[in-house]
Amino acid sequence: MAKNNSRLRRTIVRILYEGGEMTRSQVSSELHRLGLFREVPTESSLAALISKNAQVVSVGHAKIELSNGLTVRNMVFDVDRGLIQEEEDIELTMPYSSMNTALKEQAVRCPSCKQMRYMPDMDICRVCERRGV
Repeated sequence: MAKNNSRLRRTIVRILYEGGEMTRSQVSSELHRLGLFREVPTESSLAALISKNAQVVSVGHAKIELSNGLTVRNMVFDVDRGLIQEEEDIELTMPYSSMNTALKEQAVRCPSCKQMRYMPDMDICRVCERRGV
């Protein structure tokens, strides 16, 4: 299951990068549309996966009206735009647990933050570079 969650995390970050701000139900719909997974997780499982990803931040709430007339507030998520400014930054800021096997083999420990990162020809990782650490 860990490999599937890693694939899901990578796919969710790409969806949010390309599609912009979305609620977890919109992310779920997009995952269904892409058809990359045999089973798409429930919305509560998706919320747990999204909230544990350091590349994704909550940017507010959206009011959703349910079929029975009740109104609920759902969190709206987006990639951290201060951290991920171009598509290449997705791999460069990815946590080790979300990397695929090829990236894990090339990952090295950042001397500044001590995290395992994919950093080709870089002195410090992109996260430290952007956050000024």
